[in-house]
Amino acid sequence: MIEIQLRRGTAKLLLVAVLLATIHYPLTTAVLAHAGYDSSVPAADEVVAQAPQRVQVWFTQDLFRREGQNSLEVYGPDNQRVDEDDAAIDDDNRKLMTVSVQSDLADGIYTVRWRTLSADDGDDAEGEFQFTIQADEPEAEATPTAAPTEAPTAAAENAQPSPTNTAQAESTEAQPTPTTAATAPEDPETPSDQADQGPGIPCMGSSAPLLLLLGTLLLTRRRGRLGAPRSRSTSRSLSGKNS
Repeated sequence: MIEIQLRRGTAKLLLVAVLLATIHYPLTTAVLAHAGYDSSVPAADEVVAQAPQRVQVWFTQDLFRREGQNSLEVYGPDNQRVDEDDAAIDDDNRKLMTVSVQSDLADGIYTVRWRTLSADDGDDAEGEFQFTIQADEPEAEATPTAAPTEAPTAAAENAQPSPTNTAQAESTEAQPTPTTAATAPEDPETPSDQADQGPGIPCMGSSAPLLLLLGTLLLTRRRGRLGAPRSRSTSRSLSGKNS
């Protein structure tokens, strides 16, 4: 019985310990969460085409206003400071700290280093991030590349015929085609000429009068032959009647 009670007691103690650990762990993590980096303008690893006038950084907790405990510095590609050393915490939003930078910054990679003191737990933190300035290429650089291309084109225009000459040449080459098209309607008359010149059957149109003439002659002769017996028979019949 004693052993069973001991086991139950230890089990209850373990359960209470687990419950306390689960409740205490979120509280400790919330307290130990320092005022770390949350977001910024320019953003971390961002590439901007124009240098910003100032750098703004938002942190995860409010910052404690104590001289020398919060700082925001910007370094150029040569590791030289380019900020105006005027880092300040915003009055309306104590999670925001800003610093001005020098004007006309050159292209390159810039590093922002920050240090904070949390107003929630009094712990300090520090870190850094980078952004890149890469301005667009000026238009003046594009003109030298265009100049060499214009020279060969001018030489090519001098070496090659002008578009007007080529157009005239094309027009002269295209002129024979209308003549063939104009002679196309005369093609139906060519078979009659070829038929007249060839050794084949003569054209019936030219021999029609001759055929008519021959036909009339044949008909007259035939009528003459038929008329002669009739005249003989009639003469005989008349002579019989007279006798």
